[in-house]
Amino acid sequence: MSEFIELDSRYSTTRRVRKIAPEVVEAELKAAHKPEDQFKTILFQPEGEGRTGEGGLRTKGYFKKSSKEKPLITVITVVFNGEKHLEETILSVINQTYDNVEYIIIDGSSTDRTLDIIEKYEHAIDYWVSEQDNGIYDAMNKSCRLSHGNALSFLNSGDRYIGDVLSAIKSIPCLLPCKVQEADGRVWRKLATSPKQGLPTTHQAIIFQNQKILYNTAYKISADYDFFLRHHGDFSLTKTDEAYVLYDNSGFSTQNKLIRNIEILVIIARYFGALRVVKFLMIKANKKLRLLQRWHTST
Repeated sequence: MSEFIELDSRYSTTRRVRKIAPEVVEAELKAAHKPEDQFKTILFQPEGEGRTGEGGLRTKGYFKKSSKEKPLITVITVVFNGEKHLEETILSVINQTYDNVEYIIIDGSSTDRTLDIIEKYEHAIDYWVSEQDNGIYDAMNKSCRLSHGNALSFLNSGDRYIGDVLSAIKSIPCLLPCKVQEADGRVWRKLATSPKQGLPTTHQAIIFQNQKILYNTAYKISADYDFFLRHHGDFSLTKTDEAYVLYDNSGFSTQNKLIRNIEILVIIARYFGALRVVKFLMIKANKKLRLLQRWHTST
């Protein structure tokens, strides 16, 4: 007899769950803990400042488990006052066909309708919590400690899966096809680049192997780049024409490009040396020169 049950066949997050005592899950996590892990995985977020809500399948005694045949993919959404696009993000996750998906939402104590939207779908969310945090990477670190999957996908409010993305994954870790949506509605395909020039693709299009690593919160905008470089593995590109990640390019990083670029230079120097910083600046300068030449020609 299988230990897994199906709560609702309509959603990726409710087709493969276990009704099991939290103490049993804690014992499993303790047995799987390794000395090199940066933290111990937990079931629930300890109550922090400004807690306004908590819920999801875990609070009702339902938990997920990874297996060799069916790896558990943890999808994480960090949000603050995201009522405009959060529902689209949630639906893109729970409507996937892959049936071993764990969904965690970390809300920074939103004051708009964000909590109403989360509660509307909490029957298909493994765990959500709403409380104050110290920035986006602090919230992401909370989600890392809560993640039980052996694969991690960070899909923030406004980003979404288009098509059957998770079923297209053949290996972990990997890069997913990605398209970028600008604030004016334009959409363009993001091509993977060298990791020595910054993130090879958007953070949302990277599937990480869960190596129990936390974000370095000393970086305010580019900690995702540092996070990527500290993960070892072959990040091969998942090939699919029908499915991709749609990245919303109107967020915090885009609004603070100067700080982002300074942090990227610091990270490049740390991992690859000063010569690589010079090459990075030359590549950026050449790109701007080509854009100016195109503009001059068109006018």
